[in-house]
Amino acid sequence: MQDQDASLARTADIAQRILAGLEDVLARRPFGEIAVADIVASAGMSKRAFYEVYPHKAACLMDHADRFHASWVEELEARVLDAPDRLAGAEVAVRAFLTQTHERPFLARAHLVDLYNLGPEAIALRRQVKGRYATMLQRLSAADDGTEKVELDGETALRIIGAIDDVLIALAFDDVDDAEFERRAQSAVALVRAVFVGLWVEQEWGPIDLNRLASGAAPDAS
Repeated sequence: MQDQDASLARTADIAQRILAGLEDVLARRPFGEIAVADIVASAGMSKRAFYEVYPHKAACLMDHADRFHASWVEELEARVLDAPDRLAGAEVAVRAFLTQTHERPFLARAHLVDLYNLGPEAIALRRQVKGRYATMLQRLSAADDGTEKVELDGETALRIIGAIDDVLIALAFDDVDDAEFERRAQSAVALVRAVFVGLWVEQEWGPIDLNRLASGAAPDAS
């Protein structure tokens, strides 16, 4: 039993070092240009150690994406909890995610695009990752912050995450200066705020007549 525990601990340590090596290389180069030799060199490991844990480079990226985003969901939720209210929390989460992508574009490309080229298992993982963020958004929308809670269904939450993904992909591939980054960040934040406010209004007042609102009339409270 002790031998088994020691073996598992060793494997976990090797995996952590290899994943750190992959992340280090992704700070400078796109995933498609990275070889296993680059990863193990950065990790200070041997190829033999790599293949003890991962059958190929794709499996390493999948494990990294799975762990990275599980950790990010926890971190974003912690930041949201420190925000004064639900809408402020949404802005905190969106801006943090966009900033991370802007600062580490090759890592973002690997998780947002390269995973889709690695087969059905990787595609399923990418969908699972999006589902985690959508679930986080649902929890945020229902947070008890002293205002009326918003019932955000799973499909709508996934659509919001999909729209934010489009912004993330653009940030990962475009050469964006600070002013353009701020413009795109404000646009993404405005989208989330609009959905939250719109849902709150509909749940408070019922379906909205856009023609009535355009004429300057208040929502029908009857």
